[in-house]
Amino acid sequence: MYNASATYEENYKNGPDSRFLKEGRFPFVKYTEKPRYEFLGVPLHLPFGVAAGPLLNASYVKAALNAGFCLPVYKTVRSRAWECNKWPNVLSINSKQKSIFSNDQNDVIGSPFQNKDYFSKSISISNSFGVPSQAPDVWKKDFLSLNEKQILGSGVVLSFQGSREEMSSSKETKEAFYLDIKKTIRLALDCIKNSPSTILEINLSCPNEVHSPLYKDLPSALKAIQCAHQVLSEEKSDVKLVAKIGALSPEETRKFISETAGMLHAISAINTVSANIRNINSKIALGSGSLSGGVCGSLIFDQGISMVSSLAEIRSKLGIHPNQLGIIGVGGVVSVKEFQSYLSAGADIVQAATGMMWNLNLASEVAESLQVPYEKIEEMPS
Repeated sequence: MYNASATYEENYKNGPDSRFLKEGRFPFVKYTEKPRYEFLGVPLHLPFGVAAGPLLNASYVKAALNAGFCLPVYKTVRSRAWECNKWPNVLSINSKQKSIFSNDQNDVIGSPFQNKDYFSKSISISNSFGVPSQAPDVWKKDFLSLNEKQILGSGVVLSFQGSREEMSSSKETKEAFYLDIKKTIRLALDCIKNSPSTILEINLSCPNEVHSPLYKDLPSALKAIQCAHQVLSEEKSDVKLVAKIGALSPEETRKFISETAGMLHAISAINTVSANIRNINSKIALGSGSLSGGVCGSLIFDQGISMVSSLAEIRSKLGIHPNQLGIIGVGGVVSVKEFQSYLSAGADIVQAATGMMWNLNLASEVAESLQVPYEKIEEMPS
């Protein structure tokens, strides 16, 4: 439903486009039984949602909810308006390797989308947006327009992050960043107080605001989480906090889980895997002007499974119950097969991103695999 040939701003303004869906229609799914799953206190028809990124605004979130995705994440917001990287942001990615991993030097080819790319069964794309955001008065109003869509069996997560502002010293820059995290989570809390939403997600996975990447700089990541937790505590809020991270080594994962204990309710992993993205002429392919960019889709599935398996194993070894720390599996979910693989690896719920951007029927396919009864009550033609 995202037009890769248009700018981010055009996609935001125009909303989801059925011309770029596999079936050319927006599916409307109605589950016919009571929710049988639960995550962080939210009853869900399916343990399946949408990761932060593809759902640019409320129109996209509504399309996902209508299609049967039960826990979509509203695209990451900031304390102030933030421009998107220059187009192109989304390219079709091809690699000589079947999978790419975060510890490798990954070199891939990025090409403009062709019609066939939208409907590829093994799709991989670039993700080079720079985490754009509307101003708070805009995203707050837009998020609250989702209130009537949050019915029993589904929920909407609001993702947020801090923003970097260059100060006279690196120390002052870091302190300003942490203050901005506190400011942003207060804005997010103020927003969801007026909605049925009960989950916030702090994005540590793609902003290179203090360290590149932030989640791998454990002291900075811990400080960011402490800032968010402090605000929740001061507000006496029962809102659940999720941290979105990328791939870590087993030792880094153990430290992350151990040192954030009591502050986080869930960890979401992974986001993207970095790669050098060139066009067929070996030139920089992305509009940002950077050689390096994030890759999503099938190429990162193995890295995602590895990370979720590590999270689940370490959670178990530390004696932490899933009710104390949930795991959200993300990365390369383009079919029911990958969804089931994440559950088998230890994820409590699973989220798709690339896999649902052009196939909204993925939710009903998962429902069929879990034998969750539903009706497709309507379809909106192109």
